[in-house]
This record gives sequence, structure tokens and C-alpha cells, in this order.
Amino acid sequence: MSKISALASNALLTKSRAMNSYALTSEDYHSLANCRSLNEVAGYLKSNTVYEQAVDVLFGSDIYRSRLEAEIIKFNNTRIAQLASFEKAIGQKLHEIVYLDYDIALILNSANHLDTNEVGDYSRLTPRAYFRFSQLKPDALETATSFEEFYEALSDTQYKKPLDIFVAGKQEFSITALENVLYKYIYGKIKEIVKKNYSGEEQREILELLEAKADFIMLESIYRMKRFFPNEALTLNNISYSGFSAFTLAQIEQMLSAKSTQELFALFKKSRYGSYFDEKLYSQIELCTRHAFQKMNKKSLRFSTVPEVTMFSFIGILENETQNLIHIIEGVRYGIEPEEIMNFVII
Repeated sequence: MSKISALASNALLTKSRAMNSYALTSEDYHSLANCRSLNEVAGYLKSNTVYEQAVDVLFGSDIYRSRLEAEIIKFNNTRIAQLASFEKAIGQKLHEIVYLDYDIALILNSANHLDTNEVGDYSRLTPRAYFRFSQLKPDALETATSFEEFYEALSDTQYKKPLDIFVAGKQEFSITALENVLYKYIYGKIKEIVKKNYSGEEQREILELLEAKADFIMLESIYRMKRFFPNEALTLNNISYSGFSAFTLAQIEQMLSAKSTQELFALFKKSRYGSYFDEKLYSQIELCTRHAFQKMNKKSLRFSTVPEVTMFSFIGILENETQNLIHIIEGVRYGIEPEEIMNFVII
């Protein structure tokens, strides 16, 4: 690596850690959970946190749960896009992965509105930088009311070919099937981007962090199927499986054939992720995986010397913070006790 490249990369590491210095603290979360109205929540965010810029537009009118959540999501998406744009400006390549994630989120959000009277709205939560990069046509995607219209909206993009499998009865279309097709495609692209631009320890650390996110999605999917459909035979086709994993196919097959969720977790506990799992959270799968991923991201952000790892670690921490705020906002909106709200907050 040249001296200029090294300096640029170190700037990314420093920026990621600097942005994380604005993360909400345990004290912030407890104060927010003890608010008794959405106006109080917005007031605290405005007076005490970096979210002043996000919530300031809400004052002067009634504050609704959906609008407050939307402004927070939009604000944090913009922060992520700013970091990705910085990474692009210094000549690095992993900003492409950030924008591919936005693509998948927009496509899946639009697909979830098919055959309904609703219109997707994810595009209004995404920053302008994303639309300069993406091939997608948000208006066509979000107003699609059938698979045919949805497929046509993707006709001039890289996602049309992966979705060919749902045409002419080759495979039945469902959200789970769509997720699998998209995740397999996107993680194939991610692996290609990382291996083309990085090698050695840098490549290993980047892939490990990105694989963890994919593996936790897979674990959640297997767990839910075993809990809610215990008599259904599991295959790679009816879980969220991307093919991008730290596990071998033999290990995944062993998880699929586990007789119970307890046996499933015993297998996961033996993996490289085992030390990150809190056994008290095993019955709440999303909390368990969020907690594990938060621990991994905080450790990587603090100790890794690979700038791109610190970037993705910060992004993971910020996404968790977004989820924490959504849980608090909904808890306050429905009058849930602060102690109960805090059970869903991962710090």
C-alpha cells in the first residue's frame, strides 16, 4: 500500500470511530424509555443527542410514531451514506456494498406491498447519494401491484436475471424465495468485490464480519421455522440462506436436522460465534443475534486496524441504534413500562 493510500485508509478508520463517539449511551436509553409521550422522546433527542437534526422538523405539529421513526431511519441512512461516500472519495471500493444493501432493502420493501392496496415508501428514507449510484426505479417498484409489474420494474437492472427463476413457473414466487435469490446474488457480488480489492488479513477480517451478518440472518430463519413449524422438513430453499457463510454445507445440514431449538443453539455455540451469544436470550432469537452482532461490532470498531472493518462495524452499531430507538418509540407510544422497554434495547 502506498503512503497516500495508507493515510487515506487511516482517515476512514478515524472517521468511523469519530462518528461512533455520538452513539447513544446507556443513560440516554434509560432516559428515553422513561419518557411518557412521543413529544418527550423527541424533546430529549433534540436537546441531548445528535438526533437534534432529525427531529427538529417535527416540532410545531403533532408528533406521530411513524413520522418520528421515519425521520430517525432517514437520518441514520444519511449518516451511513456519508461514510460510504467518504470511503469512495479516498479511492476505496466497499462503498459499493453499502449501496447494494440499499438496493435489497428497497426491492424487498416493494415486494412486501405486492397484492395490497399500499404503496412502498422505502425510497423516501434513502439519501440522494444512493439514487446517484443505483440502477433501480423507485416509482415503478413501489407502485407495482403484481409480480409482473414488479419484474418489469427491474428489467434494466442487474437484478432481472436472478429473478428469471420466478418466470414461466420455474419456481413459485414468495418473499422467502425472493430473499434467498437476492441474498445469494448480492453476497456473491460482495465476495467478488472483497476478493478483488483485498488480500491477506484485511480480506479475512472483512469477510468474517460480513459473513457474521449473513449467518445470523440464517440462524434466525432456521430458529423461527423450528419453533413455529416443528413438523416441516427444512431445506436450504425454505430458510434465508445466501450461500455466504462461515459454515460448511455439512454444518448447515446438521443445523437443519436439529431436533429442537436447544440442539440448534448447541451447534451454534460450538462455532466461532459461540462466545458472543448470551444464553439468557436464546428464547428471543432476534435479541440474541442483535446482541451477538453488537458485541462483535463494538470489539472490531475498537481493536481492528482494518479501516473497512471499522466502517462496517460502525454501520452495524448504527443499525442497532436505529432498532433500539424504534423499540423505545413504540414502547412509549403504547404505554409500556420503562423496564419492559429496556428488555428490547441492546447496548
